Amino acid sequence: MDKGAAKLRTRRIRLTTWGVSLGLTVGLVTLVAILQVDAYGGMLANGRRQLAGSAGGTVRMVDQDIDASLGPLVALRNAVTGADPGPLHMSLAEVQARHPELPTFVALDAEGGVLACTSVPLMNWRESLAAPRHDALGASVGVVVADAQDGMPPTIRILVDSRVAKPAAFGTLIDEARVRDGMSHSMMGGSADMAVFSLDGRRFAGNHDDLAASWRGPVPTPGANGQYADDLRIYAWAASARYPFAVQVSLERAGIFDEWLHQARSSMLATLALVLLLNAFAAVFDRAYRRQSHLLDALSRSTRHLGDVQRTGHIGLWEADLSSRAIAWSGQVHEITGLPPERVDGRQGTYFKLVHPDDQPALVAWLELFAKGDGPYEFEHRLCRPDGREVQVNLRAARITNEEGKPILAGTISEITALHDARRRLRDTDRDLAASEAAYHQLMTRMPLPVIIVRNDRIEYANLLAEERLGQDGATLVGRHAAEFMDADALEAMRGGAPEGSSVTGWLNPEDGMPFEAELALSDYRDSRGRGTLAIVRDVTQQRRYEERLNHQATHDELTGLPNRRALREKLEHLVRQSQRDGSGVMVLFIDLDHFKFINDALGHALGDQVLRDVTLKLGDVLDGLGHIGRFGGDEFVAMLPFTCSPARALDVLPRIQRAIEEPLEVGGTMQRLKCSIGVAFATRDGSDADTLIRNADTAMYDAKRSGRHTWKRFSADMHATAMARLTVLSRLSGANLDNELALAWQTQHAGDDGRVIGVEALLRWPSAPGDLGTPDKLVPLLEETGAIVQIGQWVLREACRQQRRIAAMLGPDCRVAVNISAQQLVHVDLVAEVRQALAETGASASSLELELTESAFMHEPARAIRTLHELRAMGVSIALDDFGTGYSNLTYLSRLPLDKIKIDRHFTRALLEDDVDASICRSIVFLARSLNLEVVAEGVETDRQRRWLLDEECTSMQGFFFSRPVWLEELGQVAHELRQT
Repeated sequence: MDKGAAKLRTRRIRLTTWGVSLGLTVGLVTLVAILQVDAYGGMLANGRRQLAGSAGGTVRMVDQDIDASLGPLVALRNAVTGADPGPLHMSLAEVQARHPELPTFVALDAEGGVLACTSVPLMNWRESLAAPRHDALGASVGVVVADAQDGMPPTIRILVDSRVAKPAAFGTLIDEARVRDGMSHSMMGGSADMAVFSLDGRRFAGNHDDLAASWRGPVPTPGANGQYADDLRIYAWAASARYPFAVQVSLERAGIFDEWLHQARSSMLATLALVLLLNAFAAVFDRAYRRQSHLLDALSRSTRHLGDVQRTGHIGLWEADLSSRAIAWSGQVHEITGLPPERVDGRQGTYFKLVHPDDQPALVAWLELFAKGDGPYEFEHRLCRPDGREVQVNLRAARITNEEGKPILAGTISEITALHDARRRLRDTDRDLAASEAAYHQLMTRMPLPVIIVRNDRIEYANLLAEERLGQDGATLVGRHAAEFMDADALEAMRGGAPEGSSVTGWLNPEDGMPFEAELALSDYRDSRGRGTLAIVRDVTQQRRYEERLNHQATHDELTGLPNRRALREKLEHLVRQSQRDGSGVMVLFIDLDHFKFINDALGHALGDQVLRDVTLKLGDVLDGLGHIGRFGGDEFVAMLPFTCSPARALDVLPRIQRAIEEPLEVGGTMQRLKCSIGVAFATRDGSDADTLIRNADTAMYDAKRSGRHTWKRFSADMHATAMARLTVLSRLSGANLDNELALAWQTQHAGDDGRVIGVEALLRWPSAPGDLGTPDKLVPLLEETGAIVQIGQWVLREACRQQRRIAAMLGPDCRVAVNISAQQLVHVDLVAEVRQALAETGASASSLELELTESAFMHEPARAIRTLHELRAMGVSIALDDFGTGYSNLTYLSRLPLDKIKIDRHFTRALLEDDVDASICRSIVFLARSLNLEVVAEGVETDRQRRWLLDEECTSMQGFFFSRPVWLEELGQVAHELRQT
């Protein structure tokens, strides 16, 4: 009967649960439906408000465009009223250049005819001139929204009276494309339609050509606005209060309905999820209630198994009648005592015989006290088993009444021999631990570092060094809260927040001193009072300062204090990633000081370093707040400027940088003016990582230097291609075997009167060069720029000496071999030793060798250059000054140089018959050479007339295409033969 009632009660509870779930489901669905109907009305009203705002915003935008166009017209009127058509047209062009956003500027006569304009006047301005006027900016202004004419789009025409008869007015216009571009700032989205109309309903501009083709709704009046709707769309309009136009904006009702439908769908899905959750909860509750009945059944089964558990756990049961001294026990007691059942007679004496003699009195006393209700409920003692083994047992007792109503003792007995032994060992350990603690404290007292023990956030121990470091004696320090002397990080670690054996860093705060940063070596500390944390304290304040200095030195330039290459790359990588996230720009500038080496060489490195520090201050002043700057190395700086404007606007900072660097500097008692070359690269157009951007900006800087220095260049793909080609050139020409790459061509030098060959000049050629880099005007500057000219020059010298003997065999022993020497060879190598070695290795004679140098070769270290040339002259080598007249033409150096020959540059020879100045220069050079007893050779002789003119001026040695083009060694003999035949 009880079981059936329980089942009935369970069924009622389950039905109630599912009924509540169904009611909540219906209520939620009804509530969501009501809210969504209300939401649709709200969205429709919000759409109308947004349309009105878009219309008003567009009106203000067009008003502002018209206002901005009036300023140039008024300024134009004030500047040119009354001018004739010629200057009038130029004035219009100047205004057009300053305001490229306006497509044209016109000057009109009183009938609307165009007097002057900045573009072809393809439209009729007459009706515009007749438009009503109003005052603005102190001028009589007319504004007309005009239809398209002759293929031209619709326009807003703006006119300003000139206040004179001719020109009568000045005008400009705003085209449809400009207004349409501005609409994007006011539009609500792709579904909204916006259009600008004249007040008589003509459409001027719109974002959709197929919508709003004509004005709908009430006739607009200046400054008015309104709303209306039809079955498909809702409308809003606004009219300008100052100019004759209005804006109409509309939005499809379907778009608002779609948005509401999406929101309603989301709400219904959420409601459905909640309903499912409620039903799931009901199902879980139902399942849990059914499981409860199963658990009750399991409980009864567990009770039956309890006895089995006691037997398995070796727990014996006993009962004792103190009055009759009878005792009964379970089978487990036999196993504990070692007595078989046949030896137990039911008397208490049988058990007492097994009790250890030393424990019997205490057991008797315990039983008597417990029988009276005064003793503890458990007692431990030893048993001596018949097999000779001694065991420790635990007796637990309770006073109960038996079936006869008599009071008896009942309880359990269990063997605890292992537990007893463990307790004994623990007591021994405690004694040993007490002794160890004393020794441990003695050790910590003698530690050479401060030691602190913290337990429960309070200082429990501090050795003498810790007391001294924290400024407190032990009596005052112990027991204080650790937070008074250490920061939160250190305290958290002392609470066990750091792993065993770890180290943490925190700040300690002595009461009578300055806080210091400390490294805490932590370990777990346990004693008789429990667990704590031991910390060995090491002051690392100075170490941290040293590490900070090292970190700063690792990322900053020691001389200028600016970030170094490593820091620059890291910062630029960060800026590039940020620009990719927010769409901003980053401009990278590679700045190199022009001719800074001259300052170092002339004034010394100490003053050169001071110049770099001064330049750093100047760059910092210019770029303060604009970006970041660092020193890349030597006299090279890199600047990184984030920007949100156009790249062209960002470049405005470059002239400021150049002007700042050009300001005079006082260096070593002298005033120095520096200039710089700048390369520019933009992320991500010119590179999407720091290394690429810096490399490309560097490439652009070198292009600026090649363009004459003191300028800036923006990186382009052509620069990269050129740089890669140059890299290929250098890699091929830096190899050990140049014989496979380079060759010498020879151009003959002749006596002007009879054409005989008196010498040859070695010309470097690179037959397999990529592109046009093999030509002398491209190859030689590249070699000089990279420093490879020294190695190549040595090869040319040796190769020319090697071919000299064959040349002498073809052209005669008196034929001199001329070799060009660069300024770098003259300054940076032992040229005398190089020449001596080349002559010795090839067997060429010094008297047959002629070295040609330009004037610039003497300017860097003139004293050394002159000394070197004297030594070469002493060896018998001839010295020629090449391209005379194109360099510094320093007559002081000319008088000191040990020269044999001057060569007139082809620039003067080529035009001497057409240009009197060039002819005079050639005549002066010949006269100067003869006065100094020097031979003179004219280069670039291409015609017989030039040859005869030079002979008349007593220039007898010549070189040029008139005699021979450069040829290979094998062709020299044929050239000489042909000249002898002529």
